[in-house]
Amino acid sequence: MANKKSWKDHLLSSGLPLEQSVIQILEELGIQGPAEYKYERNNELGIPTVFSVDVYAPQTYHELERQWLWLNIFCECKYRHDSVRWLFTPYEFGRWPRARSQDVFIILDQLTGPKVVNTEHFSHFVRKYKLCNKGIEILENDANNKTIDQCIQQLRYGMINDVVDSLVHQVDKLLGSISPIFILLPIIITTAELWRIRPGTTIQNIREANELDQIGHKLNSLIIFEPPDNLFSQYTLAKLNKSLSDDQKSTIDKRMRKIGLYGYNYFLSYFSSKHPSFFMVVNYKYFRSMMKSLLSFFGDSSLMKRRTRPRPFSEVLNNLHAQE
Repeated sequence: MANKKSWKDHLLSSGLPLEQSVIQILEELGIQGPAEYKYERNNELGIPTVFSVDVYAPQTYHELERQWLWLNIFCECKYRHDSVRWLFTPYEFGRWPRARSQDVFIILDQLTGPKVVNTEHFSHFVRKYKLCNKGIEILENDANNKTIDQCIQQLRYGMINDVVDSLVHQVDKLLGSISPIFILLPIIITTAELWRIRPGTTIQNIREANELDQIGHKLNSLIIFEPPDNLFSQYTLAKLNKSLSDDQKSTIDKRMRKIGLYGYNYFLSYFSSKHPSFFMVVNYKYFRSMMKSLLSFFGDSSLMKRRTRPRPFSEVLNNLHAQE
């Protein structure tokens, strides 16, 4: 007879203890009010339905020269038995389709003051993590193709709702004359082991391997590159266009063009095709240390720089395929 699950197993597999533990860690690190993030969108039948991201952690920082930075962290939590492993295929920053390290964080600083985020500084931080592409959950006697993708989709849709709120705050200056810079980061937290297949691994290598460490490396954390598909891009376009009034769109367009950007329509088209593309994944055992490193990074004064006019679009196109 198969062993029955204990009450402890049922409680842990519900995911509630993991979510509560993540909230506790965030609070201990000084982040106030982390909680479930609920939002509404149509389900596959077109019926308005309430969905949620497990933990939403807004955190405010104040830069010395009166420049507000708001880091909004979205956490999707997946409790798994100790024997479960998540295995990812390797990817590299700079590969085509373009995986740019400065895009790991969604940075909304187009409508703010004279200072913007120093994306080069972000790139140095991000490159400490290995980049991956597709992932699969390996069970003791089976595999699951859906778990990781479901986490990504939950984070995607939840974050776009927060993007809308952030733009409204900026364009209407709801928090005062100085519009804050909003920075969004999605994180998947799991108790499963994280593995990355070694670059160059072949089918033959896998067939000849007896253990996973013969074809891959075990990691504490990593980043997934999963650009939005056409369906999600269309959702983002519709969501932003529907949520913003004509006056707000006009204001955004004027303010962007004033500083040398290409206006609202270009911003919307580019943003919807590129974001969110990156998702951080961390094993729960290392979540606290990862968050401490992240918060320390946001305390660095070189995070900000003065705004300069962007390069001409022709120059951007000429350098599009250049490595970072």
